[in-house]
Formats: sequence, structure tokens, C-alpha cells
Amino acid sequence: MGLGRRRFLAGALLGTAGAAWEGRPPVEGPGRHALPDEPHPPPRSTVAVVRPADFPGLAAAVGEAIRLAGGLAFVGPGESVLLKPALNSGRPYPATTDPELVHVLAELVRERGGRPFVADRTMFLRSTRAALERTGILDAARAAGMPCLALEDSAAVALRHPLASHWPGRAVEIYRPAAEADHVINLCTPRTHRLGGFTMALKNCVGLVAGSARPGMHLGSGFRERLAEISLVVRPSLVVLDGRLGFSDGGPDEGDLCRPGFIAAGPDPLAVDAVGLAHLRLAGTNATIGTGSIWRIPVMHRAAEIGVGVGSADRIHLVGLAPPSEERLRREMA
Repeated sequence: MGLGRRRFLAGALLGTAGAAWEGRPPVEGPGRHALPDEPHPPPRSTVAVVRPADFPGLAAAVGEAIRLAGGLAFVGPGESVLLKPALNSGRPYPATTDPELVHVLAELVRERGGRPFVADRTMFLRSTRAALERTGILDAARAAGMPCLALEDSAAVALRHPLASHWPGRAVEIYRPAAEADHVINLCTPRTHRLGGFTMALKNCVGLVAGSARPGMHLGSGFRERLAEISLVVRPSLVVLDGRLGFSDGGPDEGDLCRPGFIAAGPDPLAVDAVGLAHLRLAGTNATIGTGSIWRIPVMHRAAEIGVGVGSADRIHLVGLAPPSEERLRREMA
């Protein structure tokens, strides 16, 4: 992004910041996806990691990763399942989710009797409809016969959580289709991010935050903590991290391309992000996320503090990898 565009966006954000927290929807309860009021991380989290090169195609690799991670048994007949892509722009994978992955998950959800749909809100000042069309996600949704929602057309609900201390009134504005879905499946890619440090499962939830709340969310101190706190009110049932490609620097919509060559799946977004960060480190990422403990990275630290997921590598149960590969990942997750 050029300096002129950055200045324009900064001016636009500052110009609307005063109104960003005004006219907010009424505060409701914590929502159906909320975490406990007190930090209560799981004692252990399973993350499955497979190498797509070992499979005949993406569908087979993703299916195996999900199976190893526990499957889709959480999906009941007739339940609605939001497939949340990464859609910060109209740029192709890995800047955004591969539309083939969207189609694969739709078929898997349908096999369980669920009702999949795609929904997202792209980056501030950009058109979600245009991004859905340019990335091919809209075509993938049509091919799968499921709804595809541009969330700026939807109403929002402010969900309160006592641990969302970096949000005004401890309430996070979430688009109603996300708040009301029976399940959310987070479909993300491993990328660095100029503001957040990195973007994977935790950061991908920003697409469910109401557009009116976005300017204020980005301004002032606590931005990275706010990113982590979104998962207090809308924690996914499953994360699928498509790491065949990624960005080792730059991001989110363009950056230095790398080829980590993995698919990861699991119900714990913090644990999946730890695996993704380890892969980016092995690929040669920048100093912001490439040095020191990954558990001290602000988004990771806050997510662990509020119980979004496990807070250490020894509590992550890795499955699907040969011992030498697992050892390399664990060294990077220290």
C-alpha cells in the first residue's frame, strides 16, 4: 500500500473515529458462541497437520486433516454453519481463501446434514460483493448451492463479555448472521500483517465485526488485544488453516510469498495460530513474529490470558506429522 493511500485511510479513520462508537446497537447477552465469563482454557488442544503433497487433491488433504482433528460431529441435522473466509480484498489465494476450500467445506457440512452458508465483510472502504466476485468465492458458493452474504447489508448486535475489556462497554458488535449461526468454521491462510503482526484464525474474525465498529477498533492503544477479544463472543467450532501458500512479510493483501506446504485443522484458534506461526518462522518470516516466544506476541498473549485456547506448546497435541516434522514445529512454538 502506498504512502498516499495509507494517509488517506488514516484520515478517513480519524475522521470517523468520533462516531465509530456512537449509534451502536443495543447490548445483548454474550451470544451462543461465547466463552465462559472466567478464563477457562482447555487442558489440551488437538491440531491436525497434513502435507497436501501427500494427497491426490485438496479435498482429500482437508478431509483427512478434519478427520484427525475430530471431524464435524458437532454439526447436527439442519444446523446452520457459517463458512468464514479470509476476504480482506479481491486478491487471489493466499491473500484470501481459496474458493476450492470453500466448496470442499460446504460439501463436508452437507454430508453431516448441516446448512452451510458463506458470509463476510471485507476490509474497510472496500466492497464485499466485489471481493466475493473477484476471488471466485461467490462462484464457489453458487456451485455448492448455498447462500453467500455480504455482511454490510446485515444488521449487527452488540455482544457483551466481561473479559472484553479493550472494547467500549465490554461489548463487541457482531453481524447478526454470524451471531445467530449454529456454528462458525473459520477458513484462513497464514500471513503476516502490518498492523496486527499476523493474520490467521484469530484475526480472521474481524470480518464478522460490524463496519461501524471497525474505525474505532483500529485506533488508539489496545488494537491487538481487541483482535483477541473478538473470539470471546464468536469462537469458531473449527478452524481450517490452508498453509499451502502464505505471506512471510507484508500482508494482509499482498506480501512476500512463501510455500509452507501444510493444512492444519482444529477447534482451538489459538493453538492453530501457534502452528501457523511456527510454519511461517520455518519459512523465514519477519522479526515482528520471528523472534522471541510466539506466546508473547500481543494477540497470542491476550488470547491465552482470556482463555480463548491453550497458552503453551506443551498443551497442543499434534497429529498427522512424522516425528522429525513435529519436532521442528515444536521448537518454533516454544
